[in-house]
Amino acid sequence: MSLRSLLYKERRWLRRNIATVLLVLVVLPAIVAAGTVAFQQVVPRDTPVALVPANDNVTDDELSAMQGVTTFFSDPRTYEADEREQATRALTREEVYAVFVVPPGLLNESADVSVEMIVEEEMVPYEQPSLAIASILRFQASQILPANVGVTRTAIGEDRTLSEFLVSIGAMLVTMLFAFAYVPYIVADEQQVFRRIRVESSLWHLLASKFAVLIPLLLIPILTFQGIASYLNFSVNLLAPGAIAVTLLTFVYLTAISLGIMFLTRFETVGRMANVTLMFGSLAFSNLVYPAGFFSPLRREIAKSSPLHYSMVVQRGVSLKGNELGMYTDYLLGLTGVTVLCLLFLAGSVVYYDRGGYRG
Repeated sequence: MSLRSLLYKERRWLRRNIATVLLVLVVLPAIVAAGTVAFQQVVPRDTPVALVPANDNVTDDELSAMQGVTTFFSDPRTYEADEREQATRALTREEVYAVFVVPPGLLNESADVSVEMIVEEEMVPYEQPSLAIASILRFQASQILPANVGVTRTAIGEDRTLSEFLVSIGAMLVTMLFAFAYVPYIVADEQQVFRRIRVESSLWHLLASKFAVLIPLLLIPILTFQGIASYLNFSVNLLAPGAIAVTLLTFVYLTAISLGIMFLTRFETVGRMANVTLMFGSLAFSNLVYPAGFFSPLRREIAKSSPLHYSMVVQRGVSLKGNELGMYTDYLLGLTGVTVLCLLFLAGSVVYYDRGGYRG
């Protein structure tokens, strides 16, 4: 075969696989680049924070003044004086990442006041930025407000190391890898027997058996993570019932998405690359490590629209912070709804694949 014939063959291949080529050479590098560019930012600019009056003596003007100061480095959300417990709960649920207790007298030139900044010890990546924010707040307040304003930083919760923090994230990363890479691979490997399965059973039974086996199988890497964490005396409990529940629920909806894509693309290479791209995109924009809003308002909104973000918040809250699962009831209801939708997507993809006939 001549070189010209080989080049013509490659041209035809390129034309038939243009979607896969674009995913590999354009979309995936763009996602990776967009994810890495953000890490040059050290101080967050749009992280949600709560403003709570210290008592009923704080005026609306003083609260507005503090809101104007904190807007320089955050997205402030105002609470009433009797809502301090709600603000702290929002901090624990990662709805906000700091609570500023606003004292009276901010607009009094002769007053010496102190703003209390409350952060969580367990949110390790926010520790150093919060120290910088305290300094920025102190400087901005001295430039804008009449009173002499100090800042007191208070850390609540249990002290955690970065390693302990990353262990909980590692379990979620393994779940993603299992769902987006391993499961589509083993199902695609059985495509050649789909015709026989259709005669002897059905694709629904095949998928049901896969979920029945793979869901408990996911417990093995989680047990491995927990075993290492226990050996190193890390204060993290990945085997807490709530943590296990949300991890397995996450695996179900991610697997439903990845298999749905595979059936929708008839197990072509473009389906596998779409799953890889989706996995990298989820890693880059779901804010599994850094607080939502740490990098930009757009990144915050994308993270808040990702179910994976809430899965990580619940798993981290239970396994690392020791919170009760009931604190995240609304998140769990939302994740359950997402799981149902993803399973419906998988069912629709299987019907589409079934009606188009098998190639195996």
